[in-house]
Amino acid sequence: MKKAALLFVFMAVSPVHAAVPGVPSTPSRSQLFPCVMTRYSTPLKLGWVLGLVRYHYTNHYCQHGPFVQLEPGFGGGKVNLGYRYGITGFLPIFNAGLSASLLQTWGNPLGDVEPGQTYAGIELSTAFSVLGLNAGVFRHVGGEDEEHDWITTLGVGAGF
Repeated sequence: MKKAALLFVFMAVSPVHAAVPGVPSTPSRSQLFPCVMTRYSTPLKLGWVLGLVRYHYTNHYCQHGPFVQLEPGFGGGKVNLGYRYGITGFLPIFNAGLSASLLQTWGNPLGDVEPGQTYAGIELSTAFSVLGLNAGVFRHVGGEDEEHDWITTLGVGAGF
């Protein structure tokens, strides 16, 4: 009963805070936000995404900012540096970003891509709530595999 009463008081007072004169309705702050995801992508196979976003809030729901991500996987690894836009409520609703990426293969990469190759490219990443999608185009910049001047990447994952 006490929990229900506290919840009622909180819900009753919350709208009043938004209408108090002198309290800005638009936040003017930025914040570091972690990014953690499990992803399956080509040619990296199963991997993990670890990163940080420096979000700048334009209002209570919209934010944008630069991000950095490391993505180690069983078939290689990737580093992403980019910019992301997002919409959030209590939980993230949607975000999309574009990044410059460096990809290195090792082990047994997916497809016919050889291990020990380096690729540079661009990647588009989006997320709907906790489901993430990515796609990229990469140019071969190092290694002995002359057959794959260009590769594409596709991936799906879950995280925040």
